[in-house]
Amino acid sequence: MKIAVLTSSYPRFPGDGTAPFIMAFCEGLSALGHDVRVFAPYDPEVIPDENNKVHVNWFKYIWPDKWNVIGHARSLRADVRLRPIAYILLPFYILCAALSLIRNINLQRADLIHVHWILPNGLAAMFASILKGIPYVVSLHGSDMYLARRNKLFRSISRMIFNHAGGVTACSPELLQAALEMGAPEHSILLPYGVDTHKFNPEKYNPHVRKSLSSNYDEVLILSLGRLVYKKGFNILIDSIPTVVKAEPKVKVIIGGDGPLKVELADQIELLEMDRYIHLAGTIPWDEIPEYLASGDIFVLPSIRDKYGNIDGLPNVLLEAMSSGKSVIASDIPGVKNVLEDGHTGLLVPSGDSTELSRAIIALIENTSLRKKLGDAARISIQEHFTWQETAKKLARYFILVIENENYGEI
Repeated sequence: MKIAVLTSSYPRFPGDGTAPFIMAFCEGLSALGHDVRVFAPYDPEVIPDENNKVHVNWFKYIWPDKWNVIGHARSLRADVRLRPIAYILLPFYILCAALSLIRNINLQRADLIHVHWILPNGLAAMFASILKGIPYVVSLHGSDMYLARRNKLFRSISRMIFNHAGGVTACSPELLQAALEMGAPEHSILLPYGVDTHKFNPEKYNPHVRKSLSSNYDEVLILSLGRLVYKKGFNILIDSIPTVVKAEPKVKVIIGGDGPLKVELADQIELLEMDRYIHLAGTIPWDEIPEYLASGDIFVLPSIRDKYGNIDGLPNVLLEAMSSGKSVIASDIPGVKNVLEDGHTGLLVPSGDSTELSRAIIALIENTSLRKKLGDAARISIQEHFTWQETAKKLARYFILVIENENYGEI
């Protein structure tokens, strides 16, 4: 197959942690022998990577460079609202994205357009699809559907895109159901992400990384990772730690990532007098994350539905922590419940409940054998069900069904 991929986020330079799962989708399809070409918006931080396994076209939609703020986690404030300038730039973005796709379809003779995030990319894909007579498949990741449901205009546009789509994939049951309610094809599918199990594995444990995170060898090291935005729920994790410390004082919590809530979370830590126990580590380079995850004891994913209604689909870092053999505690949001079996491959706690999160953390601190049991089971589950190879195969089979317009059953 010849596949044109349109995405608003993609790793911009070697080691960039911006949407590496999109690159994994593309490289997985390429490894199966498909011709994959990626179209992503230009960003001032782009450094072309000669080692890319797929060809990436960085299209410009505005000048000067500093105005290129759509995509790459730049256009949303705290993942809840568009920056004002984005509304002005969107028409230029959609036009340039559509023109780039159309030119590529002519050169590549593409069979299908794979578009990530229904907004804003779905509209450009729809225009290109109608003009060139090839189908498009939309993959939903979370923030796009949040915007689609909150804004009347965006909701109408999304319905139109869904109505013309050849297919839709979603990483969580909630996203899939929302898409179906807005007119997505009945044959739309649930498609969880995958993991590179060679990159993320327990053997990546590094004593030097461990020491840099926690200088005391006998401390239980609790890790969490993500953009510092409301829906990640890091405030809930921070709220849980005073209770944990009272029961088990030999603990260190490392929160990796950057974002608009950094100052707010730092103030919360200071107010609770938890500076000694909780550290905001800032951005962790993508190529260092496997060692970061493998060198901890417990991984916590405290995702919530924020006050604006936004919620994660399926944070890929959860699968990466499981692949690294970590015992995981995660909020019981729909996408997570679809991949993590409570009591077997990890522990699920009610989303937003710091008291239950405290109890789960204490239980794992006190029970090293349970930590090992959960971590081993998590690793096996990933190896059997959630590798990028398997995800790419399922996606390729779905694409073929869409192209051939056949009956859509189990893939």
